[in-house]
Amino acid sequence: MNLSSKLTRPFNTHEVKELLVHLIDQTIDRQNEYDCDKCTQLSKDLSQIIKDALKTLNYDRYKYIVQVVLGQCQDENLMMTCRCLWDIQTDNYVSYIYSNKKLFCAVTVFGLFYY
Repeated sequence: MNLSSKLTRPFNTHEVKELLVHLIDQTIDRQNEYDCDKCTQLSKDLSQIIKDALKTLNYDRYKYIVQVVLGQCQDENLMMTCRCLWDIQTDNYVSYIYSNKKLFCAVTVFGLFYY
């Protein structure tokens, strides 16, 4: 069986990005203050919400990694880097950064084809 017969619906970065923007903006807009304890749970909840929403997109044979980073805005910089070994024909990622005056949320979703 060749790759094209296995890959019925490839990971669509534009579709996933729209989903991230919608879910994150809707969820984080309700956060007016940064609270470490609340943000710990919020990051877990948000990653689960995103993972559940990704499943509805019906990308067959894909596994997802969802990384959510929440932090307080205090005029500081944050640099995030990731390195992966993957198949450039099938695997991809999407990231989105939301911020308001009090907090930021950086989300990365990796879509990895499972052979």
